[in-house]
Amino acid sequence: MSVMYAASRDALATIRSLAEQLIRESEQPVVVGQQVGAELFTIVELVEADRPTRVALADVSVSPEQRNALMTRLIEGKVLPETLRVCQEATALDWSNPADLRDGLVRTARSALLQAAELSNSLPQVEEELFRMSRTIKAHPGLEQALGDRQASADERRALLAQLLYGKVSAISEILASQAVARPQEGLVADDLDILSRQAAHETGRRVADVTTPVALTDAQREGLRAKLHDIYGIEVSIHEVIDRNIIGGVIIKVGNEIINGSLASKLESLRRSLV
Repeated sequence: MSVMYAASRDALATIRSLAEQLIRESEQPVVVGQQVGAELFTIVELVEADRPTRVALADVSVSPEQRNALMTRLIEGKVLPETLRVCQEATALDWSNPADLRDGLVRTARSALLQAAELSNSLPQVEEELFRMSRTIKAHPGLEQALGDRQASADERRALLAQLLYGKVSAISEILASQAVARPQEGLVADDLDILSRQAAHETGRRVADVTTPVALTDAQREGLRAKLHDIYGIEVSIHEVIDRNIIGGVIIKVGNEIINGSLASKLESLRRSLV
């Protein structure tokens, strides 16, 4: 996503906070959170398809009341009251540019869906599903190319993804992935899904450890590693495991900017350098 200036950052914080409050106070917060997220994605696509409307909704030379009225005419009666409130608040606020309003609604939609996952105790599952999707796409260049093909319509790319995911992931993961495929925020679809997975981990107060191994870890190894990383960092750690047979043996662990290289390939390279 683009870097936001102060006005847009403040506006984003306001609508995120409002959405979180409305979802939390609703009678069915999990259902409402999921629907608010999905509806905000749909509204973004509706606005994106009409440039004059997109510009008018973020035009600071127009009064907040006029912008609010325009958004209300577009979606009133078609979405949940909570979604309407968030969109009305978003258009009443000042954004640095029209693109920031769009990005703000997308970020708020993602947060709403992750909030629904957290409230339903499925956030770790969503995190894992998004990470696995990212790795699967990266491992298949043809698939990555097809999902990122701008010559194909967003609906065609979503249909391809739906075929791959049918019955394999939660509804929340599928909604998030579908939006990422239609309009990725961070360049490539796989990268966007990886960022979403990390955001899910962050929502539960965990750090992410990227663990590269030559073979898959056993459950016991994974739990042992998680416990050791918890002792080191004093916080719950989510393990994102990547298989790379080139490291021969051992593991490479990356947490933030810190790297622990315990691979056999690294040790052999160090030995080779010492003999030169």
